[in-house]
Amino acid sequence: MHDPFVGQPYQAARDVHVIPTYWPVPGMGTIAMNAFLLDAAEPVLVDTGVGVLSDDFLDALGSLIDPARLRWIWLTHEDRDHTGSLGQLIELAPRAEVVATFLTFGRSAPEAPIPMDRQRMLRPGDVLNVGDRNLRALRPPLFDSPGTLGFLDDSSGTLLSSDCFGAPLDFQSAVSGDADAVDPDQLHHAQVAWATADSPWVTLTAEDRLRGEIEAIRDLQPSGILSSHLPVVRKRVGPSLDSLLAARTADPQPAPTQAELEALLAEFAPAEPARD
Repeated sequence: MHDPFVGQPYQAARDVHVIPTYWPVPGMGTIAMNAFLLDAAEPVLVDTGVGVLSDDFLDALGSLIDPARLRWIWLTHEDRDHTGSLGQLIELAPRAEVVATFLTFGRSAPEAPIPMDRQRMLRPGDVLNVGDRNLRALRPPLFDSPGTLGFLDDSSGTLLSSDCFGAPLDFQSAVSGDADAVDPDQLHHAQVAWATADSPWVTLTAEDRLRGEIEAIRDLQPSGILSSHLPVVRKRVGPSLDSLLAARTADPQPAPTQAELEALLAEFAPAEPARD
């Protein structure tokens, strides 16, 4: 089991780079925690990394762009693996407005209030123009926060889906940057497991309602998927959508137990010194 770390940024699509963090999950593998830089005419940073690795995250971001050039910081939701460097970036990117829903702003306010004149509030269906393209705000079919807001980039056709479509993978697959290279069955089962863990309510939904949400995304014909918790999907958009529907009737993924946690900690325990 590896320690969490910020990986090397890589290109996901035209004008889009991934700033990945890799986090071990006991009994499940490694989960990616991705932020994204959209190199639009008005540059957009999507999410801000994990707080405990903030210095490394900001170094990785700085290898792609001077943060002072950022015009927008899009928060997909308020979870701390998405907002870890927000406080520093408010200072480092003085021109940047923070884009989020009312709920995301409200739920994050007690810990990291954002100046009112730096907030841009959107709802699903709204459009944000970033100079050379429109970002069409949407709520993905599955989510763990009611404030979740992704978007479709109408220039590249890329769908940014927040937590939706995530999957814990073996380490090599997680750091590959390419979900299409993962064995299809492995990816399907991992996406289903993630869906039942991150959005456990999916097993309680009516099939027609969930199918309608999924088909609405399919009708957009996204050219690829940028998930916060998966390497980039470039070709397997359809199968990834199918995995969401399969999660409705799947057995929920059990959370790691105390015994599994203790076994993991034992792996990191220093060896006792040899006795004479």
